Amino acid sequence: MPIFMDLHRASDFKVQPTLDDIMHLHAADVVVQQRLGVKIFQYWINEQAGLVFCLMEGPDRETCLAVHRESHGSLPCNIIELNGSEYMTFMGDEYKANKFDIVERHDGTLDTGYRIIMATDLISTMEDDSFRKIIDDIIKNWGGRYVNRPGSRELIVFTIGQSAIDCALDIMRSVQNLPTETNELRIGISAGEPVTARQQDIFGDAVRLANRLCDIAQKNQIVISSLAKELTRQAELHGSKQKGSLKILSPEEEQFLDLIVENINSLLSEASLNIQSLSKSMGMSRSKLYRKITELTGHSANSLIRELRMQKALKLIRNKYGNVAQVSLEVGITNPSFFAKSFQKRFGVSPSTALKQYS
Repeated sequence: MPIFMDLHRASDFKVQPTLDDIMHLHAADVVVQQRLGVKIFQYWINEQAGLVFCLMEGPDRETCLAVHRESHGSLPCNIIELNGSEYMTFMGDEYKANKFDIVERHDGTLDTGYRIIMATDLISTMEDDSFRKIIDDIIKNWGGRYVNRPGSRELIVFTIGQSAIDCALDIMRSVQNLPTETNELRIGISAGEPVTARQQDIFGDAVRLANRLCDIAQKNQIVISSLAKELTRQAELHGSKQKGSLKILSPEEEQFLDLIVENINSLLSEASLNIQSLSKSMGMSRSKLYRKITELTGHSANSLIRELRMQKALKLIRNKYGNVAQVSLEVGITNPSFFAKSFQKRFGVSPSTALKQYS
């Protein structure tokens, strides 16, 4: 049968439930679940954020919701269907459920359900994949788990925030031993909960943010979200000897960058996209937009647009989207010759060579 996970928010209750209240609600679910053909395996509680995530097996969404409806009437604000293998990758099996079906850490504290997502993008003109093997070993050493999703990037999940940061720094140290003209690595690190009120994929919002932070990272830089920072030992993070390779975002910076990348991506296939059209879509003056983009990314507005165009082109080529002309049009460049020159300048190889490499 399908597996589902739902989200209950304390804000959806008239009175915020206590831990005991949540346990009683779960006990009520257990009483009726068998009759409806549903099995609730375990649940995660984040007391501080007022969130509860229930993992269950059932015939369909409606039947799973019926368990809550009949037992106590407190319905979740969202429920998503899970891919079994992805669920295990994201949530891991380090922590176990106690006798009340609540997932706990080894020290008996509650597992909040938060996980840290790391997006790594290695751009290399080297023909061998020896460095990828080095990265794989480092990730395994720090307890990272690969998410099996097709695309241009590696997505890795960590249960512990500090492990994700230490892993990223370890990878960057290894990059410094390679020829810089043939290798480039960018890393984005975010954190989040498995289900939000709007997403339909497990950790969908956190994955999207990790990819966007990776998009705007400079060469050999790690960009870290505000929540990922909160979930680490901040003193050690700020004291890193590699502080120059780290960019730690405030919530306001993170929100702006998320919005700017979303706006650029939505207009990326339009040849007319420039700072004027972007400032209009953002509802912000050209001068203010230019200043904020430069301060946060190190790019000018037009340079950031060009960079995101090239990143999307590389992704399309890696995913075998089409020929050079088709990729060029998809990223808003109507002249294939100009596109080829821009791609060669950015990545050190022609788009036709890259197509052969990833075919």
